[in-house]
Amino acid sequence: MPDQETCTPPVIVTLPAELDAAAAEQAAGQITAAFTPGVSVVIADLTAAARCDRSAIRNLLRAHRKAAARGGQVRFAIRPDGPLHQITGFADTHPLLAVYPTLQHALTGRSPTPTGNRTASRGHDRGCCV
Repeated sequence: MPDQETCTPPVIVTLPAELDAAAAEQAAGQITAAFTPGVSVVIADLTAAARCDRSAIRNLLRAHRKAAARGGQVRFAIRPDGPLHQITGFADTHPLLAVYPTLQHALTGRSPTPTGNRTASRGHDRGCCV
């Protein structure tokens, strides 16, 4: 049926274990480029990340801001027991930043616990395919 709305599922961008400024700049470019027509959600998979410096976090947040300005959403999959607690802590004070404890939770747009990130804990969905 030509009048039916089609929707692209979230695109996953897997980030490397070591996120220095250069790697994060490249990852932010990949995240931004993933927003092709029809894509409204991109997941930044940081579940394997072992290290992330402050400049890397700035690059990732810049990709998030670009996506939000275009009506898209970047969901960050970050292990709660992992070394990237800076992003998780930042998300707790910024309700528009969507942080999820696993890739699966980021795909569904639902967090398993009511504490932590307000956006994720409400099960906030963007797009029609999640």
